[in-house]
Amino acid sequence: MTQAIDTNISVMPDAIKKMQVSLQTTGDLDNAGKLGQLLAKIDSGRMNIAFCGHFSAGKSTLINQLCGHPLLPSSPIPTSANIVSIRNGAPGAHVTHRHGSLQGKTNTIPLDELEAYCVNGTDIETVEISYPIAFLGEHTALLDTPGIDSTDDAHHKSTESALHLADVVFYVMDYNHVQSEVNLAFTKKMKEWGKPLYLIVNMIDKHKEWELPFSQYQEGTKQAFLNWGIVPDDLLFVTMKEPNHPHNEYGKLQWLLSRLIERGDELRSFSIDASARYLADEHGKWLAEQHEPQKAELMEQISLEGDVQEVEALATAKQQELTVLKGLPEALTAQLRKEVGTIIENANITPALTRDQAHAYLESRKPGFKVGFFSRAAQTALETEKRLNAFQADLSEQVEAQLDWHLRDALKKAAQNQGQHDAGLLAQIEALRVEVTPEWLAAQVNAGATFGGEYTLNFMKQVASDIKQQYRKQSFAVIDLIAAAVREHGAVAAAALAAELE
Repeated sequence: MTQAIDTNISVMPDAIKKMQVSLQTTGDLDNAGKLGQLLAKIDSGRMNIAFCGHFSAGKSTLINQLCGHPLLPSSPIPTSANIVSIRNGAPGAHVTHRHGSLQGKTNTIPLDELEAYCVNGTDIETVEISYPIAFLGEHTALLDTPGIDSTDDAHHKSTESALHLADVVFYVMDYNHVQSEVNLAFTKKMKEWGKPLYLIVNMIDKHKEWELPFSQYQEGTKQAFLNWGIVPDDLLFVTMKEPNHPHNEYGKLQWLLSRLIERGDELRSFSIDASARYLADEHGKWLAEQHEPQKAELMEQISLEGDVQEVEALATAKQQELTVLKGLPEALTAQLRKEVGTIIENANITPALTRDQAHAYLESRKPGFKVGFFSRAAQTALETEKRLNAFQADLSEQVEAQLDWHLRDALKKAAQNQGQHDAGLLAQIEALRVEVTPEWLAAQVNAGATFGGEYTLNFMKQVASDIKQQYRKQSFAVIDLIAAAVREHGAVAAAALAAELE
């Protein structure tokens, strides 16, 4: 099943409901139930930021530090769901029961009684902790998931559930166990969801510079994940034990969280779309498993009875498959160029506020422009530079939000959908970026122009056109790399199909 989901949050519910009915009709109740959870997520309007990792990676300590209070005990809260959500609000723990007379009811208890209250974890469905955490705002929650090294299947299922409903995933690792196969395999699986994935190496206070320069440790860590085809959205190194450690990026983590929360609506929409697509793929696998017995039976009939018509039909299908396979690189190139072209053309990188910044800068380029009545040339030059930098910063932010994110995401999805996980190719996609520098912007100004509102509009059209042309050129080059990889990969499959036809 490959039903597309519109990333416009307003039309998503109808599309997901149709998918849900389709899955229920075929009997795939598990994936249909997960689609129901996505619908509930849309209604809630909440953004979920999930933290995953080993039991020993210091995940709970890190979350407590971010929240500014020891909300989570050092050992996991033993609930059946095993996921604890944390949101901004009055102090308290909200516990929902799953059995007995309290089934479906939520009790609110003091935070210091939570651990004792949850001793009989099988009776508890969910735990939600609220505490005054200003940076979370009204619509964001942190999700604390069980350790992925747990031997309890329920823990693994609950972590899968967290990924399903998470909009951003932070994976926390112990400094000494970063390159364990469990970490690499699990992060690779998380990346398959297509959601933002950030890796955190915790406890870097364990590092001994005399054994290995920290820069080499960082590079080795990045390369280990690249070797597995894993390109995270960022990799951070932190320690809670030594706040002043020279390589501690805890401040960067706080800044990153605030930026992600600012983009909550966009990320939530993207995440719901990614989860729906992932569930559509899972449903396809489920259907294939259901039909496997019939397929085996048909193949046995062909083998035993020598049914010529069935064999001819099979040969025709194989020939069609071979034709499609040979034409795939060209078809893929045309499809991706059209998709990328649409993204670039629809990107509004010069909204009104950005044009205002440009106009203010262009005003400062008018002959005779001065700052104040008695200003000196140096003051005027500083004011022009200040306006140029403000314009450049605003335009760069628009370019990143409207083009960088969407183009890289479209190309990564295209590569992954074609089974292309080569680290080099993914690195090329991640490197897709056009740097809009103050020097370049200044050079676009026609010094002999008549400055005014009309010139500002023409100037912005020219700048936007040039930037988009650069993005189109870079994107098409990456598309050619994807098509080449598909062509190389398809040559082997085509040879195998040709042999079958013979």
